[in-house]
Amino acid sequence: MQLIAKSGLSQFGVSWDNLPTAAEFDEFHRELRNTLCKSADELWGSPNHGFGHGVAAKLINVYFKAMYLSGVELSGAPAKWRAKANALHPPIDRLLLAELALKDVGGKRLFWKKKMLVGWSNFTPKDYECTIDVIRNVTDGALWKIEMHWLGAAET
Repeated sequence: MQLIAKSGLSQFGVSWDNLPTAAEFDEFHRELRNTLCKSADELWGSPNHGFGHGVAAKLINVYFKAMYLSGVELSGAPAKWRAKANALHPPIDRLLLAELALKDVGGKRLFWKKKMLVGWSNFTPKDYECTIDVIRNVTDGALWKIEMHWLGAAET
């Protein structure tokens, strides 16, 4: 909880207007990841704690998913809200990457396998941003759609 408060992440979730535009979201996400990583360094007094960009991204993405996408019907929402929803990054984990590789989503089996071997929690900024770019291409810009491939999505 301290990390969420210290990084400023807790200020989001009140309104769609708090989020940047879809065009600004990737840069915003990068800056927020950097802030979270620096806040983690300060909180633990060392950069050797395992809280890198992959973990920061997962925290941000799960937080935003809970705040903005859970139980929300976007079909009748204003276009600017739908654009922001489409720009939100999905939580990435081993289960998702494994299914994407198994199903050869987007014809990118080798890419998904390589990222799975790196491990989402070990992602560098480059690993993460490259993965988001591929997801954006595969989903035609509606990043949340990649979660239909998450192992267990059909079970819930």
